[in-house]
Amino acid sequence: MKVVMDKRSVVFLFIITLLLHVLPIWRHYSDCNRSSSTFAVNSVSMAVNDSMPMMFKEFINPDPVSEMVHVSSICELRNGGLAAVWYGGTREGSKDTAIFLSTSGADNKTTWSKPEVVVDRKSASQELNRYVKKIGNSIIFMDSEDRLWLVYVTIAFGGWSGSSLNFKISYDGGINWTNSQRINLSPFFNVSELVRNNPVFLDNDGFVIPIYHECLGRFPEILWVRNGNKENEFHFRKTRMAGGRSFIQPSIVAYEPYLATAFYRNLSSDRKIAISTTRDAGHTWSEPQNLKLPNPDSGINAVHLSNGLILMAFNDSRENRENLSLAISDDSGHNWRHISTIENTQGEEFSYPYMIQTSDKIIHLVYTWQRRHIKHLAFNEPWIDMQIKGTKR
Repeated sequence: MKVVMDKRSVVFLFIITLLLHVLPIWRHYSDCNRSSSTFAVNSVSMAVNDSMPMMFKEFINPDPVSEMVHVSSICELRNGGLAAVWYGGTREGSKDTAIFLSTSGADNKTTWSKPEVVVDRKSASQELNRYVKKIGNSIIFMDSEDRLWLVYVTIAFGGWSGSSLNFKISYDGGINWTNSQRINLSPFFNVSELVRNNPVFLDNDGFVIPIYHECLGRFPEILWVRNGNKENEFHFRKTRMAGGRSFIQPSIVAYEPYLATAFYRNLSSDRKIAISTTRDAGHTWSEPQNLKLPNPDSGINAVHLSNGLILMAFNDSRENRENLSLAISDDSGHNWRHISTIENTQGEEFSYPYMIQTSDKIIHLVYTWQRRHIKHLAFNEPWIDMQIKGTKR
């Protein structure tokens, strides 16, 4: 059947496409002159770490309460404990998906609470006062004022291209939550924004979150968040990163007030992780260049360690998500050394890693384990040093 479009329909679609692509660019250049904030970067520790190497593995949800789980994140709570979130349901994209939360106390980080639903399709619809078809990705983190943030995706229509970003805040470590609020980033459709990786904090008590767009093109973006003049008032804006239509899900590592590196999931046939840099605290980014690390069109995650090294968790393959590996860089992410294979089972999936380093310098890694469990690894820098020495033999 042949579909014929009149001139007005063509013009309308052209205007909509132009607005969706030009508006973020305009806002980007206007914001460059409005903000002078820089990255809040901790100084690199040069002290000798005489701790023993340590590595611990466990499932956060050993008895799954949903058939499928995916896209986890983790953060340190104000009391030294941990909180982890992910979404689960019958399958990815099903209407029964919900975001689950589990916490672990500071006195015993190997005991996780029974996962509880923080938000689902029904509660999100009621809190946002709008139709929600399904729930998607989420991240959890503490801000500089000890507020626990949950930023998550809702879909009103279609697939990921019909998504919106929302947030909830807890003031008591995840026991109670505010109602969901939608993050408005566009005066037009305000759709197709998704979240995946760690926030980066700024020196003015604000923070940035790497996000990405999936409607009428796929490209990486940054969500800027700052406090308003009133209590619990927040201002949101977005800017676009370099990357064209081939790179999404940026993982940003800041190592100086104005300098940071972004690592991208690669949608192109190149099948390699890409790198981009900023020298003006995230306002402009260099054109992405491919690294030697492979990427099977899958999520990656990087973290800046207290010793100055960058640690990367990724699928070390161009074809599949059957293994999950760690690599280390000592030159701001340009060159890498593979140090450990965490998972490697043919025909299975280990994906979407997310890492943090807590105040006690322990690195925590969570990831999707065969879409059935969320797995948690805890290890320290001496363990990383031991892996590095092993690869030099």
